[in-house]
Amino acid sequence: MNHRATLVVFLQNIPLLALAVVLAGCVSIKTGSHYDETADFSAYRTFSWVSKTPYISADNAVRISPLAQNKIQDAIRERLVQAGYTFTENPANGDFLLAYTVGTREEIRVDSYPVAYPGTWGWHIHGSHYVIREVSEHHYTKGTLGVDIFDGRTNKPIWHGWAEKTITDSDRRDPGPAIDEGVNRLFEDFPR
Repeated sequence: MNHRATLVVFLQNIPLLALAVVLAGCVSIKTGSHYDETADFSAYRTFSWVSKTPYISADNAVRISPLAQNKIQDAIRERLVQAGYTFTENPANGDFLLAYTVGTREEIRVDSYPVAYPGTWGWHIHGSHYVIREVSEHHYTKGTLGVDIFDGRTNKPIWHGWAEKTITDSDRRDPGPAIDEGVNRLFEDFPR
């Protein structure tokens, strides 16, 4: 195959490559949830925050900016309104109440793979290869958003969902897109 034919095949496959990149980005956020099977989610129509400050943090918790907190709260509220629920400022009027947490964890991924070096070093059979192992370390941060939902009448916990993502430099500069995607993915399996 000549260079021109190779270029044509490559250009024809650009939409497939773009789709692969988009799909790879979609799986970068892992989510999960569990809920109280005895709760009647079909009876819920309104929601509110558990308090004026729905971000729950311990003394050793991750400190997030008020701007990031607002983005998280706006994304949660918007997602639930799109799902047909009505937001109310007064927690006493909410059929269910929400709180959220944010956490980070530093992780290290170690990759190891064999690398062959040809040569005849020392007492060695001519033409054979030495095999050594190359090792590389990758340090990264995983961020987790957890959302807890409580029944408005009983204050009993009825649902917990979480979204986890490896934090990139662009996420640090502008967390909005990651927050929006994480919240949307987190509520995909919310019971109705």
